[in-house]
Amino acid sequence: MTISSYSSGTKTSGQVVSFRAGLYAVLALVIYGLSWYYNGQLIPLLAAGSIVLMIWGAIVWWPCLRAGLIWPRGFLPIFMLLWFVWFGLTLFWSGSPYSSWFYFWVLGALPLTFLVAIMIPEPVAEQFWVWFWRGILISAWILSAMALWQYYQGMVTNIILANLRPFGPLLDTNSFAAWLNLLFFPVLALYFVKDGRRQVSFLRGGVHLEAFFYLLTLAVLLLAFFSTSSRGGLLAWVCTMPFAVWGLWRQPASRSRFLVVAALVIIAFLLMDYAHGYDLIGHLSPGYITSNITTVSRKLMWIATWHMYLSHPWLGTGIGSYFLNYPAYRLPGELASAGTYAHNDYLEYLAEGGLINLGFLLSFAGILMYAMYRLLYRAGKALQISDEQRLTALGLVLGVFAITGHALGNFIFYNLPLSVLAGLFMARAWRIYGTSENTQPLLPKIGINHGFIAQIVLLLGIVVASWNLLADAATYAFLSDNTWLNSVIKNPRQRATLLLKVADTLTSLRPLATQSHVYLANTYLTLAERDTRMNSASRRSLVQAALHQYQQSLIGIPQQSGVLNSIGTLYLTQGKLLGLDATQRQRQTLLAWRRGLAIDPESISLRNQIAQLAYADQGDVKGGLTFLRAGLARPLFPYPRSELLLDIALMQWRADEKTDADKTLLRLLHENPAYEPAVSWLQSIHRQAELHSGDR
Repeated sequence: MTISSYSSGTKTSGQVVSFRAGLYAVLALVIYGLSWYYNGQLIPLLAAGSIVLMIWGAIVWWPCLRAGLIWPRGFLPIFMLLWFVWFGLTLFWSGSPYSSWFYFWVLGALPLTFLVAIMIPEPVAEQFWVWFWRGILISAWILSAMALWQYYQGMVTNIILANLRPFGPLLDTNSFAAWLNLLFFPVLALYFVKDGRRQVSFLRGGVHLEAFFYLLTLAVLLLAFFSTSSRGGLLAWVCTMPFAVWGLWRQPASRSRFLVVAALVIIAFLLMDYAHGYDLIGHLSPGYITSNITTVSRKLMWIATWHMYLSHPWLGTGIGSYFLNYPAYRLPGELASAGTYAHNDYLEYLAEGGLINLGFLLSFAGILMYAMYRLLYRAGKALQISDEQRLTALGLVLGVFAITGHALGNFIFYNLPLSVLAGLFMARAWRIYGTSENTQPLLPKIGINHGFIAQIVLLLGIVVASWNLLADAATYAFLSDNTWLNSVIKNPRQRATLLLKVADTLTSLRPLATQSHVYLANTYLTLAERDTRMNSASRRSLVQAALHQYQQSLIGIPQQSGVLNSIGTLYLTQGKLLGLDATQRQRQTLLAWRRGLAIDPESISLRNQIAQLAYADQGDVKGGLTFLRAGLARPLFPYPRSELLLDIALMQWRADEKTDADKTLLRLLHENPAYEPAVSWLQSIHRQAELHSGDR
């Protein structure tokens, strides 16, 4: 029995094939669509997309497991299975398990969608791809329209040229350019395939409508692509295009088709880079790259990422934990990024998962190169597939190859729609160029003679994963972004009561979720501080409960400087209720605050609080000033730097070093003339000085 005929032990009827193909296509497109606006923030979208992906996987794998798990032969399916399992194993030693959980679904979407797609039986898979590809073509037009609309809106609103770069549904324009690259190369290959069926030349009226549609799609994709003005995207396109030329050049009349495509490229570049003064090419010059702030910052980020890896060389910090650990490693001079991603997926994989994690990504790049070798060098009879099939597979592989190369200079695979689409494209390409042989049922070979056992395990895994994802979605909807609740429940007291109950329930259903613990802790602490009618025992119980909830929130994500700040403040203000003397309160407070500052050395509030409590309040103002000034050596953005300078000036003023305080304020205003607190303070000083002189 093969994968193409395992369902119910008989050949699938044409009607059932069509239904299943349509169902699979709808599910795959829903997964793809839900991934668009996730952007690492909208957890409900990630939860919904991942649950639909698991449901799709269960529907596909269910009859396969019942038949004893017939597995396709070849290296790539085994590699993808091991890659997905590896991502799951990393959750057990991650330094930030709750954050890693979300990125397990983002990064794991690539191997998981591949594993689902390759198990679709052959008759169904062909029809599935027809319907799915139509949806992808529609998405190409939608994404291109979004890019052109955003570009137009920027033009009419006179946006500064640096920001005249569409980003589509993503938060990053370079990742959006990678997405367009991923779509461009399969469309390019299919244009050559479809146009090759023309029997009459274009000038003699030989228009192939399907080929003409693909040509129009190429045109809008190129317009959208050049509107992004992405250097990384252009470099990836330029490096991938020679392989496309190599593969397509030997087709009949390929020269004329390449001339048409080249004309479209030139027209798109001339039209979309006009507003930028055609600076895209100039921005690729060595002189510009070595001096431009964005590329200089990338270099500094990569050095910091390397240091991060050296601190955790074996298993890394945990997937998806980069943004939590980066503040402690940020180098001076790197103030051009938010520190969310390393802008190099290979280095980030290394820092987050060690050498094994990097090895998987490098192996994936090697698999793509081998696939291109088979499709380019061992073409024709060596693969025993038609030229049309070979070119179709080549286009899909080239699209994934382009984004894999682009990942050297941007964060690519951390974008959910790119991971989903890359997995599906690779599954389709492998189905064309890979082996068509299958193994005998594997479960009986390992002693599982009843397929329902594996089905139950699969079902339990989906239920547990879905349970956690739904809890995460509820946490986000009720505790992180709950403004929608204001229109549903008008009464503030009822709303607060509901949120308290939801938070309490979520701490039991999803212990690793940090937000529910923090919400409860803040609520308990507020009640203890504001309810004056409460006796000491009740207040003590609330403070203890708040402290417990804060500590529980650190289990899922320990790198929360804000929570450690709150813990320190709790010890300082409520430590007496907990039975701590003044020395113990100060020690516990400083311990929590210093832990928080170690996680986020750029925190001005923590640095100022430590300077006050550990130095100034003990009479060591000089030590406090030294501690505050040490913060100026950290890479600080303009506003936090102004805050720190103001704190230094305040401490100098209180130490009766008024001349030094004036100098610090003048330095602050020289760096940031619009910093209102410093302006107000200087005005107040001058008014007081005028009043004193008038009295005399």
